[in-house]
Amino acid sequence: MSDVEVKESSNKMGSLSVGVPRLKENIVKDALDRLDWQHLKNHLDSITLDKAALESLVGYLRRCNSLVMPYPNPKREASRRAFGEALMSYTTDALGSTAATLIDQELSLLEKIEAGYRGIVGLLEKCDISRLPAEARAAAYISRAAEQFCFLQNKLDALLNSKENIVPAGSLLLSENGQQISPDAAHTAIVESLSITLLMEGYKNKWYDKEGNLVLPVLPKVSEEELYKAGSTELLAMCWRRWQRTERRRRYLGGTFTDYAAPNMPNWVPQGLQYLTTYDPPSNTFYDYAANERLNKRLGQTYLDMLLTSNVEDKATGIQEGIGLLPTNFVSSTEAHAAVSLSEILSYGIADDEERLGGLRLVEWLRGFSVLQQLTKDHGEKGGGRESLIVTIPFDELVNVLHTCGLDPDAAKRFIALATLKAGSYDLFDCPVIKVAGGSMLVFGPALIGANLARIILSSIGNLGEPLARKGKAFERDILSFLQRQNLDAKAFKVTKDGEEYEYDVVLNWGDYVFVFECKNHSLSNHNPIQAYYFNIGIKEYIKQVKRLADALRRYPDILADQFGVDVAQKTIVPCLLNALPYSLSGDTDGVYVTDSSALKRFFEQRYFNIKTSYQIHEKLKLLHRTAMYSLWSSETPSPKDLLRQLKSPFQVKLIAAHTKEGIVDFAVGESHGVVSTDHTQKEMSVESFANLAGIPYASVRKEMDSVAGEVKKLRKKVKKRKTKSGKRRK
Repeated sequence: MSDVEVKESSNKMGSLSVGVPRLKENIVKDALDRLDWQHLKNHLDSITLDKAALESLVGYLRRCNSLVMPYPNPKREASRRAFGEALMSYTTDALGSTAATLIDQELSLLEKIEAGYRGIVGLLEKCDISRLPAEARAAAYISRAAEQFCFLQNKLDALLNSKENIVPAGSLLLSENGQQISPDAAHTAIVESLSITLLMEGYKNKWYDKEGNLVLPVLPKVSEEELYKAGSTELLAMCWRRWQRTERRRRYLGGTFTDYAAPNMPNWVPQGLQYLTTYDPPSNTFYDYAANERLNKRLGQTYLDMLLTSNVEDKATGIQEGIGLLPTNFVSSTEAHAAVSLSEILSYGIADDEERLGGLRLVEWLRGFSVLQQLTKDHGEKGGGRESLIVTIPFDELVNVLHTCGLDPDAAKRFIALATLKAGSYDLFDCPVIKVAGGSMLVFGPALIGANLARIILSSIGNLGEPLARKGKAFERDILSFLQRQNLDAKAFKVTKDGEEYEYDVVLNWGDYVFVFECKNHSLSNHNPIQAYYFNIGIKEYIKQVKRLADALRRYPDILADQFGVDVAQKTIVPCLLNALPYSLSGDTDGVYVTDSSALKRFFEQRYFNIKTSYQIHEKLKLLHRTAMYSLWSSETPSPKDLLRQLKSPFQVKLIAAHTKEGIVDFAVGESHGVVSTDHTQKEMSVESFANLAGIPYASVRKEMDSVAGEVKKLRKKVKKRKTKSGKRRK
């Protein structure tokens, strides 16, 4: 799933200085996509190709996805070679041969990346399953992925039943070789691997229609032998997925590839491997990882809190004829949760929002995915095992199901079109519907069951490049209103000084400090290196914006005097970039603190970080106990110094950092070529690890929790005894 909006235009930066003509991104990208050397040369002739322009040009070349050809394409490869030679010659004439080697290095990197993909394709062609008919392969891939999902769910259920219901538990599964595995990561791997495999088969067998939709043939029954053989493809799809992530991290985020060849190999390399490539990422990728992990945990926590503190499950209608869209009805508790989450993220209620994104209102997007999710759940309850997770339904019948659940026929057809797997789709999470020859649609249940619908919808809309127009201003109003409800002196205003306009989203005058909040509401990367790159570019630009605003308050003392009646000389200006989604940095960046709405609101609303433990007293009564672990305040009420301390060292980020480690991912990109990539991975969170981070004795926390558990046990006995007596009286 990808989930991002790349850039935003703003007039907050003031007037731009007019200088020499600069390299234009849109012209360069267009020339690279079309491999049109004359078009690029004309543009280079119109500017001065200096070192700065060359650096930008090299970056565009490295990050141009259309130049990467995973499958052989002799004609385009020849065009790329000629384009590269012409560009190197031009660069040599302008800046010398040393500068031209930078172009050569990037072209060599592209060829290296392609060799990895083609090595995996070569391995696939040698597998037994490649000798089966294409339709048998596709059926085996889908069935095996569903079976893997069933296995994962059974393992997860067993794990949760074996532990106390601590929220969030951060529990990990154990693989057969004893390695810890995140259930979410395993689920993602199953769905993404199938996505890659089916799209590869579509390319190989020309299974795409004129709209780019993957159209599977009618699938035969799958034998156990075919299911077994599909395991090799599943493994190679995982290799493809890992190589894609690795090469995109290298191209977009930086880091280094190091190559080894036998006999000069590290001593830990297995025998038989002739070539090894290692990837070491740059050190600044942790914060993107932390932000996405925080968002996932936040959405999961919201859902659990809803289940524990409300009867949302009892109010869900299921798939019924004549039910209305939100806020009238909701199909499932997950639809209700996604509506709350989206409204929180966007800072406005989605139920009354009429904006159309991709031709659908947000509530129509949500209802569509909710119906697909419920459809697969209902289908699974009728049967069992892997086949129950795969729903094949005629197109017209699927339109009718969506129509009876609140979408008009045109909206239903539009939703199906958007949710159908295509050549350019990111994965089956975003597009869980697959066209089948003859007019049926296959709905792949594992991409929907347990999936977070809010993230899926944001990802789908992000892939379409559709901006959520209301969310920026809505977020600013939400933060201002929130601070004012805390009885704090907060304002938003716009001033003009020396011909330049300064627009302040939120300024908080509190104690000896003036906090300047520049509010930004942009989507996170969802661990996608491409989206992470553009998100980081945005952060750098936004930091410049808030620095400009803070500097203006220092240069023009009358601004604070007019707005708040205070003397700037008596105040410490604290510039802050405030993100709507949970992206925060430790320390300051060029004098600016980067924080987020979740951290800011939590600071004012809740003094303590707690561990929550839920107890089921009986079927209608649940109890939620909170154990205080860490205080954000130094006294009974929050102070500006407490806030400054939180900005400098966000506890939420420390919590993720304490439960993250650098993991090694190894995989093959050829018969004798291995890759070892370093990536962030999750460590299990426990009561003890939380206590150690918070700096409190684990024994005292455990004692309190055991005491509560003992009282709950007594309460259960009392309730059971009363119910027994009541039952006897009724008899």
